[in-house]
Amino acid sequence: MVMTRLRGGLPDYLALGLSILFVGINPGLRSSDVGHHYAGPSNRFWKLLFDSGLISSPMTYRDDGRLLEYGYGLTNLVARPTAGLHNLSKQDFLQGRHALVEKLIRYQPSLVALLGISVARSVLPLDSSKFSRKGLVSHPIQPGLQTELLEGTRIFVLPNPSGRNAHYSYQTMKELFGELHAVAVQPS
Repeated sequence: MVMTRLRGGLPDYLALGLSILFVGINPGLRSSDVGHHYAGPSNRFWKLLFDSGLISSPMTYRDDGRLLEYGYGLTNLVARPTAGLHNLSKQDFLQGRHALVEKLIRYQPSLVALLGISVARSVLPLDSSKFSRKGLVSHPIQPGLQTELLEGTRIFVLPNPSGRNAHYSYQTMKELFGELHAVAVQPS
């Protein structure tokens, strides 16, 4: 198990051969203040994990390091905490994508779960020459299992669980987290 606190950010929770590596865009200010992933009062990440069957008992942000017990890891594309996505630059996204690729090569998770369409747009397509000025691609990306692999790792896109995400209902998010669970237990 590896837990490293990134400069000004949150610790990564990584281990060899994880079943799922959850990747957020970057820490919010509340999460950074308390030192735990998905700590915002309206963030639904922890509830979705339990309600979808990915974890067997309820957890909160204070338990983020315990996800390793389930074979799940946590990291962020960009380590630097901000108030929102608009505070990140193209360079942040490109450096974050490079760091994610290095983590995938080193830790070899079976599946990477990108938490948010914005995260997916910074990782997909795999051809980085297609990135826009902001570092994101503009083509539509649908949640679910993707056909592309990143360093041999399957990619599953989930909606951002932030309470500020009004594009997806809780029920839809729960169904997608349930699909992730089903994919994670299937052999690659």
